[in-house]
Amino acid sequence: MTDKKETRRCLNCGSPITGRSDKLFCCGRCKNEWHNKMTGSEKRRREKVFGILWRNYKILELMLEGEEHTPEIATLAENGFRPDFITGYQRFRTGREEFRCFDITYNKTEARLYNIRRAPELL
Repeated sequence: MTDKKETRRCLNCGSPITGRSDKLFCCGRCKNEWHNKMTGSEKRRREKVFGILWRNYKILELMLEGEEHTPEIATLAENGFRPDFITGYQRFRTGREEFRCFDITYNKTEARLYNIRRAPELL
């Protein structure tokens, strides 16, 4: 009687796996490569979004330090500001909208940002 046992294969490279029956990879390197492939695009997307948010934050910080307190959105956009990327949003009963980029809050119209200020200590 012959025992036809199926050979398990590594999920990353396809090499035969020896050892425990629940093992999925032939070695630690293959395990790391496979997990990096599976999470790489998500990580790149997160890093890209964070980069945009960080650029917005730095631009808003410059507005706090400078003379211009009601900058035009188009002018900010030329410097890399992306008004569609925010970390918080609140709409009040009066209809006023407040946007947040980390600890800096601001209001906006179609063409301008106004009331740019650092939020009170959050922690």
